[in-house]
Amino acid sequence: MKIKVVLVKTLYDRNIGSTSRVMNNMGVDELILVAPQCEVTYEAQLAAATGQTALQKRKTYLDWNDFYKHEHEGVRIAFTARDGRGRLVQDFDTQLKSYLEQIQSKEAEPPQNMYLIFGPEDAGLASEDMENTHLAVSLPTYGDNASFNLSHAVLMGLFILRQNIGGQRTLLDGSQLEKKTQSEPISLIGETMKEWLTVLGLNLESHKVNAHSVLYRMLLRTVPTSKEYQTLETMLQQTIRKLKRLKELENKTSKAD
Repeated sequence: MKIKVVLVKTLYDRNIGSTSRVMNNMGVDELILVAPQCEVTYEAQLAAATGQTALQKRKTYLDWNDFYKHEHEGVRIAFTARDGRGRLVQDFDTQLKSYLEQIQSKEAEPPQNMYLIFGPEDAGLASEDMENTHLAVSLPTYGDNASFNLSHAVLMGLFILRQNIGGQRTLLDGSQLEKKTQSEPISLIGETMKEWLTVLGLNLESHKVNAHSVLYRMLLRTVPTSKEYQTLETMLQQTIRKLKRLKELENKTSKAD
């Protein structure tokens, strides 16, 4: 069964990065963003720290229609701290145990996909976000505040899920399996670099000095790590966005004059 974390209308990209990090803790790497209300910038990468995989592999959908168009069937579980009118919310651990027991009693195959759905930081999932979900669940708290930080909610949800379905637990330092000595091939960020240089106003067709070729050769000589490539690409993408906004502002100003 594939476990997928779905963040709906997220407001702050640092929370997306933090979510990627806790997903890495729990052995989950499929992250889906639905109608995010923020850009994913370098701050998200900083928050992800050593857990970059889900952040880099993320899928983004404009809305729920876009989500259903591209995603496969599976059980969709909505996490909410509200149990108001029309919401029959139960404890996640209790609901999950009951759901798994039903599958076993019917001797049915478990779903291929399980989507854990979390709402925005300010108000959580709206009613329309929960219309097509199968279960509405809450996370356990012991204090007066029933609302979690987004990444903390994802971590607790994944931990409870792992407690019920299992998985390969990480061993303590000194007893871990031998790590792979060969890293995965690194793909160069050629297209992002070309766009960055073009937005800067450089002519990439110049026969005298081709800036893209020069940088490309420099990167090959230094042999950056995968993480260093990811950091550079994120920085270039953020620079591109800011340069485009500056040009839009300059165009508006010139038209006004």
